[in-house]
Amino acid sequence: MKKSSNKGFTLVELVVVLIILALLAALLIPGLMGYIEQARAKKYLPNAKSCLDAAQAMFSGQYGLNGETPVGTPVVSGARVASTSGNEDQDISNTKFAQDLLRLAGLPSDKPYCFMVAVGSNANAKSGSHAYTVTEEDKYTVFYAFYMEDENSKPWYFYNGEWTTKNPRFHDSSTIMDSGNVFVSGPLAGKRIQYYLIAYHGNAYKNDTVKNSAFWTWLKNME
Repeated sequence: MKKSSNKGFTLVELVVVLIILALLAALLIPGLMGYIEQARAKKYLPNAKSCLDAAQAMFSGQYGLNGETPVGTPVVSGARVASTSGNEDQDISNTKFAQDLLRLAGLPSDKPYCFMVAVGSNANAKSGSHAYTVTEEDKYTVFYAFYMEDENSKPWYFYNGEWTTKNPRFHDSSTIMDSGNVFVSGPLAGKRIQYYLIAYHGNAYKNDTVKNSAFWTWLKNME
C-alpha cells in the first residue's frame, strides 16, 4: 500500500505562522482603525458644514438688524450665561437665535452635542499686552467653529477657512492664538475672537459653561 505523502504543519511551523499573523495585525489594525475613525468623522461633516452656513447666515442677518454695535455689547443678546473674562464669551444655547440657527441647519432638536462659533471680538478692551484689530464686519463673521455630533464622536474644527479633525488649540496652541484669543499666525493674525456657544447637550458644565475654566480645558484638550 502506498504511503500518503501529505504532511501536516509541525508545531514550529504553526508558531511561525501565528507570529507572522500577529505582526501583520499589529501593522495593519492601527491603520484600519484610523481609516474607520476618519470614515465615521466624515459622516458628520455635512452636518457641521450646515451648522456653519446657518451660523454665518444668522450672524449676517444680525448685522443688518443691529447696525453699528457699541464696543462691549454682545452682537447677540439674551445669553443664558456670559463669561466674566475680558473676552465676554456668550452661551446663547436654547435662545431663539440658537434655535432658529439649528432649525435653519436642518438638525433635530437633540443635535449636535456641542456646537460653538467664534466671531470677531467686541470686548471692551485689549487683554493686557495682546494687540488685536477688529472691524464692524468682523463682529459678525464666523472665523472659528467647533462641532461635535454626539458625546463620543470625533469633533470637527473650522479655522483659516477649512475644516479639520485636528484640534488647533491642542496641537498648535502656541502658534495659532495667544492666551487672549488673538490669532498670532496665518491669515487671521491680529484678529481677536469672541465665542458664542450655540448648543451643548452635556451635563458636566451645563450650568455655567463659558464661565467655567474646566469647560475650556475640555475643549482645548480634545483630540
